[in-house]
Amino acid sequence: MKRQRAIAAIGALVAIPIAFAGSAIAIRNAEGGVPTLATPLTVVGYSDLGGGGLNGEVAVVGTTAVVGGGLTAAGGVHSGFYNPYPCPATSVKVVDISNPAAPTVSSTIPVPAGVAALDVAALKVTTPGFSGNLAAIALAVCSSPGSYVERGVHYYDVTDPAAPVYKGRYQADADIPVPPTTPPCGPPPGGSGARCASSQHSVSLVQRADGRVLSLSTEPFASASSFPSGDVRIVDVTNPVTPIQVGSFPVASPPGYGSNGAGFSNNGCRPFDAAHSAETNADGTLALVPYLDQGLMTVDLTNPSTPTKLGQFTYPRDNRAFEGNAAYATSASVGGRSLALVADEDWNGPNSSVRVDSPASLAGSKFACEAVFTLFDPEDTAQIFRKPGSEVPGSIVYVGRGCPVRGTTAEDPYLDNPSGKIALIDRVKVAAKQPGIAPAGCSFGDRVKRAQEAGALGVIFAQTVSTTPQAFGPDGVPVIGGVGLSIPAVQVDKGDGDAMREGLCPAIEGGNCTGGTPVTGAMVDSPGVWGGLRVLDVTDPANPVERGGYQTARSLQFPPPDLGSYSIHHAVAEGDRAYVAWNSDGLRVLDLTTPTPTEIAFFVPLDTPDPVATIPGKALVTGVALTPQHIVVTDVHSGLYVLARPPLPPPPPPPP
Repeated sequence: MKRQRAIAAIGALVAIPIAFAGSAIAIRNAEGGVPTLATPLTVVGYSDLGGGGLNGEVAVVGTTAVVGGGLTAAGGVHSGFYNPYPCPATSVKVVDISNPAAPTVSSTIPVPAGVAALDVAALKVTTPGFSGNLAAIALAVCSSPGSYVERGVHYYDVTDPAAPVYKGRYQADADIPVPPTTPPCGPPPGGSGARCASSQHSVSLVQRADGRVLSLSTEPFASASSFPSGDVRIVDVTNPVTPIQVGSFPVASPPGYGSNGAGFSNNGCRPFDAAHSAETNADGTLALVPYLDQGLMTVDLTNPSTPTKLGQFTYPRDNRAFEGNAAYATSASVGGRSLALVADEDWNGPNSSVRVDSPASLAGSKFACEAVFTLFDPEDTAQIFRKPGSEVPGSIVYVGRGCPVRGTTAEDPYLDNPSGKIALIDRVKVAAKQPGIAPAGCSFGDRVKRAQEAGALGVIFAQTVSTTPQAFGPDGVPVIGGVGLSIPAVQVDKGDGDAMREGLCPAIEGGNCTGGTPVTGAMVDSPGVWGGLRVLDVTDPANPVERGGYQTARSLQFPPPDLGSYSIHHAVAEGDRAYVAWNSDGLRVLDLTTPTPTEIAFFVPLDTPDPVATIPGKALVTGVALTPQHIVVTDVHSGLYVLARPPLPPPPPPPP
């Protein structure tokens, strides 16, 4: 959901790709300024990484690249992105790039079924306990079997890329008390998930001047859950055989946190407050913590045992028109200023609403969030914006909770016939309307499928608690029995849902609504934009200031022209250049010397079919890392690319 981007100076220069080959293409100032040039990058080498797809983030140390594997829903970013969600057993690839023209998978590190290697980091370190190339792998659940295996962060010696050596594991959430009789980590009945290391969403590594090696990982919503440790975990891996958590942040919820319930904001359709990632400056004394709708926090790590918030760039609070989603941040030093490159990874592009035309007592436009599993329908049919006029008009009828048969539990009786109409469905049981139905509910996807089979044109879920609606995932697999979904679903606020429910169904007789007023309207999508890059000046970390921002042309276009995903993913920086992984817009190289970054080079891999046949076969560049001469990027479907760095500009002429 992209009602506002609110990134300063965005749009002054936007990339307009003409082709993906050739010497140069013109990038014209969108406001009519002088054209500049962006050069397609040269591919030096390529590996399909075995051809299995689901390639993840990449980290480079020396002449070794470490590539994560698998995907998982990310709180606040793309929860439930494409379903049924792919979660096969994957592996981390250790790639020899000593010959950049022929990158070779030297070995693999297995990852258990139900778990994704969601992030990786790598660093050359020298300590009394370990010297060599250290890799960190953040593991996270992507399906239920993963809840019963050790996750956390695993550390490997990859000095010899052909023979990685396991060193140790950060036992995330080991400080949560469990009864002494709790079985060890493992699947039931003999095991328990309570003793397993918890999922970690991201990881970074740094060696400080004092010799300590720190690993920063994140567990979004740990603070909201009142865990003993906060969202950001600071772990000393000076000896990676024995990782020791030395601090966390924030232990207490930050001011203004969870203004709409613990961990929730009122911003847009991914309304979350949580640390999504954490990265330090070069010397490991300052952490940049993107906190989704809270914006960016700067944290003093001088004493890593007592991390202290220094400042915050705060996104607008309780603004339904502002999405937020600060997901990644990296440091850059340009012209004597310290910058933070913040990626607002926002996949929810449309401005969705429910328009009620009649009766007059209910008429108006209602804030709504389109379901992720219809918004990202791989068949490209369910989305509201793919319907004529970007709307689904019709009569609205209230059917109740709407669960189908599940096991031995009978289906919920419909209180009205949704055939040829839009079905209003309660998110959970409303006892005043359906006191006799089973307490246990069912998935969103199952209910949309049932409504579709009953002939409904679309589904409006009425939020039944005060928490703001969201672009919800399916809580299950929406492709059931080989039949996919072709109708859209949205969710509306509790107040709007309550009003429609009472207007349509003030009383029930014989199992049917009676005495109500007919309601007509439409489910509507209006144009929006994807997430982009925000550039902050953090030279004074206590007072971050917005400097500028950047979006590609296609990230400003929603609905998209195809099944690509044009939100930014994340950036890395060196000198005055940023190298930005931009999903279906590939890699973008930006000049940071002016407040509004200028694109100078790009690379978009060819569209490749998804080897696991789930996600549309569009380019999805999510990993980027640097060597002294090259850029290494990973595409979810096609593999790893080694690219030549663009040449540096000539030095300025000497003064006369």
